[in-house]
Amino acid sequence: MPFINQLIRLRLITPRTLFLVARAKATHGRNLSFLLKLAADRFAEKTALTDGNLHINFREQYSAVLRLSFAIRNSIPYIENNTAAVFACNNTPGHIIFLFALQNLGIKVLLVNHRAHITDIKCIREKQPQPCYLFTAEPEQLNLENACNIDKIIASSAQGTVLSKKYAPVVFSTSGTTGQSKLIEKKTGIFYWLRSFAHLTTYTGIDKRESVYIASPVSHGFGYAALMFALVLGKKAMITDNKDQQQITELLTREKIDLLAGVPSSLYRVAANMRGKKHFIRLIISGGAPLNEVILEDISQHLTTNVFGMYGSTEASTSFVANYEMLKKNIHALGTPLKGIQYRLESQPGGGKELLIRSHLANISAYGWLHSGDLAEEDENGYLIWCGRKDNMIIKNGVNIHPVEIENALLRLDSIEDVYVTGEEDNLKGEIIIAFVKSKPLLQVDEQKIKEGLRSFLPVIKIPDKIIQTTSFEFTTTGKKVKPALPLSK
Repeated sequence: MPFINQLIRLRLITPRTLFLVARAKATHGRNLSFLLKLAADRFAEKTALTDGNLHINFREQYSAVLRLSFAIRNSIPYIENNTAAVFACNNTPGHIIFLFALQNLGIKVLLVNHRAHITDIKCIREKQPQPCYLFTAEPEQLNLENACNIDKIIASSAQGTVLSKKYAPVVFSTSGTTGQSKLIEKKTGIFYWLRSFAHLTTYTGIDKRESVYIASPVSHGFGYAALMFALVLGKKAMITDNKDQQQITELLTREKIDLLAGVPSSLYRVAANMRGKKHFIRLIISGGAPLNEVILEDISQHLTTNVFGMYGSTEASTSFVANYEMLKKNIHALGTPLKGIQYRLESQPGGGKELLIRSHLANISAYGWLHSGDLAEEDENGYLIWCGRKDNMIIKNGVNIHPVEIENALLRLDSIEDVYVTGEEDNLKGEIIIAFVKSKPLLQVDEQKIKEGLRSFLPVIKIPDKIIQTTSFEFTTTGKKVKPALPLSK
């Protein structure tokens, strides 16, 4: 669909919308509040944010941001051009309003999950020039220098509003491809992302939905992007920090949520609790981590087959989109590149090809080709297939082995619910294969039977050398599986 037709479909170039854009830009310039004012003028009384109890419409949201900006400014000694804030954000409407208020003040926001370890927060703050404030609702974090209590600021009686035109970036923390913490600042402006936004929105049908449950932390790039999509398109965004799955299930039905956006693990939990229950879900957007066949089967069976998998990174942003048909054929299909995205495959010395991306959506410090750290190959139809992480490759007896291939084979066995495959150094073979497996309820894991079953899918060299049973896996705040600790040798 041509770009102009996409914008017409999204009602972004009607005379009224163009007038409101000009007025919002005149009021706020490059500041994020430009989008808040535009949404307030376009969507007015429609619900913008809800946690199931509190409902805030777009006009109320904009007014609340301006008032809270005044309260924040009164709570800290001074705001300079280089003032930064580490914001420990949870998934509640109050914290979303607080985030927007910080941006309205022109403060650079380093967004972290409120459950981030205090040492990680200290590390992020140490990288910033002063003054750098910490805004948090967590008591243990208030012992840090320049720490401000979010709840007290929200509850303050300060009266007034603040209008700003100063641009304020949002910075995300990520381990990237190296495992070392990096801070990723996104580019500013509207036109650089508009083409990809229009393509993604119309291709997936996000624009046809009325409401979205953001099942990822908004402190993560994927969750934040989902929030921005809802803001621009005038959709109701349901967010909650509540981990009670039964209550979330009830909210999804009561609020008539028709779009889910989240990491695979959160989508799986929603599908598990929705089995046999009435729901309104018509579209699922998965991102932040790879889908697997078990999760795809579960969400498509119990929710909808209208599923799209997003591939990208914090550095490059969303770059590829795969629909259900592609994923069903090959769960690791990356799909179609968004408009404006370029890619190429670069052969690696140890074998395999790394995916390199050139994107106008890349972070502000990125130039040229971004190394994704992911290995990929093209199938017979020319589609890209994800082959695993470059740094996770196992080299056993000189043979390059991708853990994801073994994980997929393990998940095809009836007794296995979840897996994690990794390598372990071995003096003779270079590396051997370790598989951590979680069995399905009431089923037992038999190592010998597993190895026998895998022979139907894998060559002998790819059969795990060790199979370790576990009762559960840990996940990061963005839904990525944490490598389990190897048991101590006896």
